Amino acid sequence: MIRRDRVHGGGASEGEIDFSISINPLGPPPCALKAYGSAAARIAVYPEPYPRKLEAAVAKWLGVPSDFVLAGNGSTQLIYLTARVFRPRLPAVVIPTFSEIANSLIVGGSAPFAIATSRENEFNLDRDAVVEVLRSGADAVFIGRPNSPTGSMLDIDEAGAIAAECARYGAWCVFDEAFIEFVRGGRSCVEFVRANPRVLVLRSLTKIFAIPGLRLGYLVANPNTLNRVREAIEPWSVNSIADCVAQACLEVANDFIRETCDYVVKETVRLREALASTSVVHAYPSAANFLLLEVPSERYPDEFQSALMSSGIKVRNLRELPGCSTGTYRVGIRKTADNNLLADAARAWCSLR
Repeated sequence: MIRRDRVHGGGASEGEIDFSISINPLGPPPCALKAYGSAAARIAVYPEPYPRKLEAAVAKWLGVPSDFVLAGNGSTQLIYLTARVFRPRLPAVVIPTFSEIANSLIVGGSAPFAIATSRENEFNLDRDAVVEVLRSGADAVFIGRPNSPTGSMLDIDEAGAIAAECARYGAWCVFDEAFIEFVRGGRSCVEFVRANPRVLVLRSLTKIFAIPGLRLGYLVANPNTLNRVREAIEPWSVNSIADCVAQACLEVANDFIRETCDYVVKETVRLREALASTSVVHAYPSAANFLLLEVPSERYPDEFQSALMSSGIKVRNLRELPGCSTGTYRVGIRKTADNNLLADAARAWCSLR
């Protein structure tokens, strides 16, 4: 069984550069701030109990009917809701991944077990490992795509094949695509939901539009599946300010995402190469807006983090995350100047080893 982990990024002290979070380094689009100001004038007015207009706007952007989309208070609310509604008996979670997936299953009464990916394979998922757990009785499989914190990205054809295998065994196939917009040209598993009622896709508006304080996410699935979740969601899960800002962001989404990807792809490669030039830090390939770093834990337990903190840099320590160990860290991609400071601090620490 996967153990619970309640450690998350964020919460940097004043003056620290927070690499522990993974949101758009470009910040919110200007229209988001304008919409926020306009919506704030209506805080004395109740929002709609269920944000149907927002769901329709998301659906239009995705190219699916509106009854395929359910909006919520961040994708984490929808993760917990999915676990509560479907109550899988033997869920399997590909690890390491976002800890709230396993946490939600445990809270829902399940005992999730791991499909572990390996450093040797750069944390890429092997389809055969999924088929093996399905044959052993798994009734749900949870996969991050692209996966946090590893940055690995399951190919769309492999994802489709796994979804088909899950359907064949009568298991749910849940893809967490909170970071999919950061993948240049990345195809979403949303394309499977029309034909496969066993597929659920979790998405986020928080990461790409840099609005984590508003909490916005959505679930995409075949209506026959989604309606079970829709009937269980609490009213007023999306507040009126979040609703207004999200709709404004969707109007500029395509151009904003294109600009973001151009920047993030370039900076991810540049930062990874800078860190790779050291003799100690290993940075894994990443399809998203963050990097998984590893230093030899037997020689330098937590020294890397301490050295960065002394330079005013906060990173996400992954030692408690199931599937990781001491010496593994995640860093989000930030503006160029901040990324340079991280690289310089890492090189300075490595030069003393």
